[in-house]
Amino acid sequence: MKKTVSLLCLFFACFSWAGVSLALDNLEVQVLHQKTRLSFQPIAEGKVLVSVQDQDGDAILGLKKEDFSITQGPKTAKIISVEDVLEQRNTGLNIVLVVDNSYSMEQRKAVEPLLAAMSSFLALVRPIDNVHIVTFVDPGDKLPRVSTKTFQGNDVAALNQFLRSSYFPETTDGTYLYDSMQKGLEIIRQMPADSQKFMIVFSDGEDINSTVKAEEVGLAATGVTNFTAYAVDYMDKPGLDTFLSSFAQGNNGMIRKANAASDFLPILNKFSTTIFHRYLVTYRFLTAPTGALFSVPSSVNIEEVTIVDSSPLLNHIYFDTGKSRIPERYVALSGPAETGAFAEEKLTDTMEKYHHVLNVIGKRLVANPEARITLVGCNSNNGVEKGKIALAKSRAEAVSAYLQSVWAIDPARMEIKARNLPAVPSTSRVPEGIVENQRVEILSSHPAILDTIKSTYVQEQADTKEIRISSSLQAETEIVRWQLRLLGGDKVLATREGVGNPPAEIIFPLATMNSRNLAALGQLSADLEVKDKEGNVFGVSTEPIAINLIRREERSAQKTGNKIVEKYGLILFDFDRAELKDRNQIIVNRVLGRVAELKTVTMDIIGHTDTIGKEKYNVELSERRAKTVYDTTQQAGTSVAAQINHVGNGPNNPPYDNSLPEGRSLNRTVIITLQYTE
Repeated sequence: MKKTVSLLCLFFACFSWAGVSLALDNLEVQVLHQKTRLSFQPIAEGKVLVSVQDQDGDAILGLKKEDFSITQGPKTAKIISVEDVLEQRNTGLNIVLVVDNSYSMEQRKAVEPLLAAMSSFLALVRPIDNVHIVTFVDPGDKLPRVSTKTFQGNDVAALNQFLRSSYFPETTDGTYLYDSMQKGLEIIRQMPADSQKFMIVFSDGEDINSTVKAEEVGLAATGVTNFTAYAVDYMDKPGLDTFLSSFAQGNNGMIRKANAASDFLPILNKFSTTIFHRYLVTYRFLTAPTGALFSVPSSVNIEEVTIVDSSPLLNHIYFDTGKSRIPERYVALSGPAETGAFAEEKLTDTMEKYHHVLNVIGKRLVANPEARITLVGCNSNNGVEKGKIALAKSRAEAVSAYLQSVWAIDPARMEIKARNLPAVPSTSRVPEGIVENQRVEILSSHPAILDTIKSTYVQEQADTKEIRISSSLQAETEIVRWQLRLLGGDKVLATREGVGNPPAEIIFPLATMNSRNLAALGQLSADLEVKDKEGNVFGVSTEPIAINLIRREERSAQKTGNKIVEKYGLILFDFDRAELKDRNQIIVNRVLGRVAELKTVTMDIIGHTDTIGKEKYNVELSERRAKTVYDTTQQAGTSVAAQINHVGNGPNNPPYDNSLPEGRSLNRTVIITLQYTE
C-alpha cells in the first residue's frame, strides 16, 4: 500500500513554510509499501523533513532511500539521501517544554517519576538543538506580575537541574498553565520561521490562576509555521482535557492521557521518538535532457547552371475513362490570337513541355505546311470502353478540332483513324495500364513534327541532394516525444516528429525544394525539441548551414568557366521493351555528334522504368535500356568512352510523376546527360 500526503493537505493539519518558493507547490511525499500516517515539511529547496508514524501514532524507524518517493505533478524526484534527524548533524530542533510544577504534583507523589521521564527525553538533545523550559512561579504581590520562569540551553545536565529546582525546595501554590503556554508561544514566535518548533505541555490540573485565557493561547498559536504541539494530560478527572486536545491536535501534534505516574515515561518516549526520529530526505528532480545537434553538410553551394534540354516529345494525348473531352491538364490556348506569342523554346520542365504538346505540334504544322499527321484514337477495350470504336474516333476528332480552331490547321492535313487497343498497348492487367490505352496517338512521317523539344535556360543546382541531421542526447529518464524542424531563416521548411527517442539521423531531401528559393534564404538551420516523461523540455539547434550562390557572371569574371548541362531524353521505349527505334536512334546520333564537338565532357546514361510490375524486374529492364544506348555509343567509336557511365534505376528516383499516364510513359526512358565547362 502507498500513502500520499499533499503539501496542501497533511495528515494532521496544513503545514506552511515561509521561506519555500512556489516551486514547491503540489509537492507530494510518499512512503511505499506500508500503512503510514505521514506528514512533511519542506525546509529548503531539495530537502523535506518527514514524520512517518504507524496507525497507533508510533514513529516508524529504519526507513531507507528506496522507501520514499517524491513527486511534483508529472515529475518524479531522485532521492539523494535519507537521514534520521537524531543522527543528522546539520538540522537543529527547537523544543519548548511547558511543565506543571504545582503543589498537586508533590501531593500525588509524581515529581520523581516526571523528572525521570523528562531526563530520558532530554538525553536525546544534541548540541545543535535549542531547548526552553517554562515552569510556574507564584507571582506574590510583586509588580509587574510574573507567573513563569524560563531556562534555555542544550546542556542536558543543566536542563535537568533547572527542572529539579522547579520542584525543590518547593512547588507552587497556584496553577499557571495558560500563562506558561503563552510564554512558550512568545519564545517560539521569536524563532526563525523556517526552523522546526515543538512544544510539549505537561499539566497536572486545570488552570486556576492564569490571567491569560484559553482562547488567547489558541490565538497566539495561529500562523506559527513549522510548529507541532504535544500534551500530557495528568489531570485528576476522566477523559482528555478539551482545551489541551484542541491545542495539540490543532497544531499538528497529539495528546496522551496519563492515568498514573508510571505512564509518564512511555508517553514521553513516544513523543521523543516522533520528534527526534524524523527523516531528513534530500532529493532533486530529474534534469531536462541535454545534448547537441549536428548537420551535414555544413554548407550548401548552389550554382547557376546553363541547361540545354532536349526533352522527348510524347505523342500521346490521354483521356479520362469513357470521355472524349481533352483533359484540363493539357494547356489550351483560347484562339488564334494567342498562337503568335507561343514559343516552345521558352518551355523548361519536361512535363510542362508535354502538357503543351498540342501547341508544339500545332506550331510545327504551321511552320511545315507540307507536313501531315495521323490521329489514331484508341480505347482501353475494357469495362465501359470495351468495343467503343465511336469513343476512340471522337477522341481523335477532339484533337483535330483543337488544331483546326486554334492553329488553323487544314483538316485535309489530318487523317483520323480509330481502333480499340493501340498497336503497342500497355498491359491491361492493372488499372494504370488500362488508363494508358485510353489515348490518341499523333503520328507523322515528317521529322520536324515529332522531334525533341529543345530549350536553353539557367537553373540553380545544389551540390548536395540532402541535409542530414543527427543528435547526441543524454537523458536521465525516457524521452516521450520529439520534433525536428528544418528552417530557412525564420521560415519552417519541413517538420518531422514522433514518439520515443528521435532517430539517430534524419534526412531532409533538397530535391523537393526550389533551388532558387533556397538560395534566397541565405542559410539553413535545424532545431530539435524533446520532452521526457517527467515533463522536462529541452531544445537545441544546429550551427547555421551557409548557402552560397555561385552566379554565372561571377564565374565569367573569374574566368573559371560556366557549367553546362545538356539533357537528352530517349522516347519512346515501348511498354516492357528495351529496343531502340528509329526516333531514338536519331537522338543518340545527335548526342554523339555533340560529344565530338566538345573537348572534355562527361556522359551519364541512366535508364528508367514506370512503376508497373515488380521492382527487381524493372531495375533489370532499365539496365538493359541503358546498356543498349551505351553499346550504341561504343559501336559509333566515340573517343570519350572512358568518361561514359551507365546505370539502371528502374522505378527508383523517377524523373516524372508516376501517378499520371504521361508520367509513366515518360519514365520508360533513358536520359543522357552531358556535363562540361564552357
